[in-house]
Amino acid sequence: EYVLDLIIVSWKEIDQVLRPIIGRGGIEALFHHSVEITAQAYPWLIAASSDVHSAFDLDALRHALTKENTSHFAGASDSLLLNFYHLLSNLIGLSLTDRLLRPVLDPLLNGTAAKDI
Repeated sequence: EYVLDLIIVSWKEIDQVLRPIIGRGGIEALFHHSVEITAQAYPWLIAASSDVHSAFDLDALRHALTKENTSHFAGASDSLLLNFYHLLSNLIGLSLTDRLLRPVLDPLLNGTAAKDI
């Protein structure tokens, strides 16, 4: 449960950081595209972005992740974040993406979540 909460909190922080820059529509588009890419390896993840009214539904993400075991959903979550990071860096540049998201992603990148599994 702690790992799942950390994942959802990280996405909320990403939303807070990016919304003033790319707007809700931009976040939704990037998130939805990230889910589509990640779902190639984790098909069950597509449920996290299937609502046509909101492609950035963290309740749907939580629900999709809770149906899997911890190591499986952690791998999917890592891939989802990485795909989102790459798509965003293609949009606004690697340097700006790193500056914006590094404070949010540092706990995940430093293995905090991985150590708790």
